[in-house]
Amino acid sequence: MDRRRLILGCALWALVSAVAWPQDNVELDRYGGLKFTQWEATGFFRTHFDGQRWWLVTPEGHPFLSIGVCGVRETGHIARGLGYAPYHRNVMKIYGSVDRWKEAARKRMLAWGFNTAAGWGRSDMGLPWTNVLGFSGRHWLKGLLPDFFSKDFTSHAEKLASKQSRPDDKLLIGYFLDNEMQWNTDWRLGPSLFDHYTSMPADTAGKKALVGFFKDRYPSPSAMAEVWQPAVKTWDELAGATQLTPHMGREDRAATDREAFTRFAARRYFRVCTEALRRADPNHLILGCRFVNWTVPEAVVQACGEYCDVVSLNFYEIGPLGHVVYLAKSAMKVRLISSDHAFRRFYKLTGKPLMITEFGFRAMDSAPPNTYPPPLIAQPTVPTQTDRGRKFEKYVKEWAATNYIVGYHWFCWVDEPKEGRTLDGENGNYGLVDIEDKPYEEFLKIAVPANRAFIRARLPGR
Repeated sequence: MDRRRLILGCALWALVSAVAWPQDNVELDRYGGLKFTQWEATGFFRTHFDGQRWWLVTPEGHPFLSIGVCGVRETGHIARGLGYAPYHRNVMKIYGSVDRWKEAARKRMLAWGFNTAAGWGRSDMGLPWTNVLGFSGRHWLKGLLPDFFSKDFTSHAEKLASKQSRPDDKLLIGYFLDNEMQWNTDWRLGPSLFDHYTSMPADTAGKKALVGFFKDRYPSPSAMAEVWQPAVKTWDELAGATQLTPHMGREDRAATDREAFTRFAARRYFRVCTEALRRADPNHLILGCRFVNWTVPEAVVQACGEYCDVVSLNFYEIGPLGHVVYLAKSAMKVRLISSDHAFRRFYKLTGKPLMITEFGFRAMDSAPPNTYPPPLIAQPTVPTQTDRGRKFEKYVKEWAATNYIVGYHWFCWVDEPKEGRTLDGENGNYGLVDIEDKPYEEFLKIAVPANRAFIRARLPGR
């Protein structure tokens, strides 16, 4: 562990604890933990249920709620057609060095009530942070998933865990296994988990796992053929099939099979990844895989709860057309999770604390045009920064009223370029600051008190 990072973090927390919380007399430990009680100090972050509510716990043994910002980096996004990141050029002109930018960004975060450098951000901010690993590889944009049953996937998981784990870093809260995996057909238009494995060649580990799954569920190929077509006569025939569809009138039984296989494959993913990671680093939390809250099957959420310490989800509102697609998908093939904005269903299925690892809203009184994603499908816009702040406040207040949400992470630090980011063309007003590093003051006037209120709502006697 970098001792200078910890020393800087300690000094800043001492300053902020004296300045930021005087109305509640809350003293903070060096990690931002609330020193109103003392639990077991293990030297690393962990989870704890105190009989009434879930908490994160700092290495010193104090309650902690992770209020984070994603993408806290000086680099910003490279803009399409420009070949460079406008934000990076601007902040280098303002601050002259990465270290000076970093110091200013850290002070801003603490002053605004944020205590965590969340996903995609720098790990050396002197703050608690989270690490996104990516066990499924570079599949985020296309939505394709690897074969979880293959020896290659197991080997890859072992190597990645060994290479990217940070077992001695006390500022590290924990790891996300992946980000926004496509467990079912979504905006990326890839296959569902069941269809993905059905389409695999006969000699692959995944297809063999699918055949084995059906062997366990049906006494014979002929019994399976009463539900599924093509009507295979042997299990070898099933291995050669690349598509399975239910017979008319047997859709309910087929849907049960789909859901059971989805859970079976998801368990394999979570088992391989968590076992590899815990061998490499037994000290830190495993924080789930950042589900897209409205596209994930219930079976996958259940599997996550069996293997992970925290269930993480990325929450973005969906527009009118998005609602139509969601309802249509929910009625077909595999049961998607149905949840209110407090995500009670996620908690009921898993019994594990939840963390909202991305949420964000876009306002039209900003330079970015907010045309992608299209607001009619996802992430509908609001008119002004004040409206954006009110929406932030609304959800934070709802999450504060739960006993299982242990943190939320805003997406993100800086706006996307108006030209669109090279990754996928997104061009949204998500930032706490704009491309010129100017804070959105009207938004922050509402968001900062909401952050404070989230903490106050969890204090004893509240």
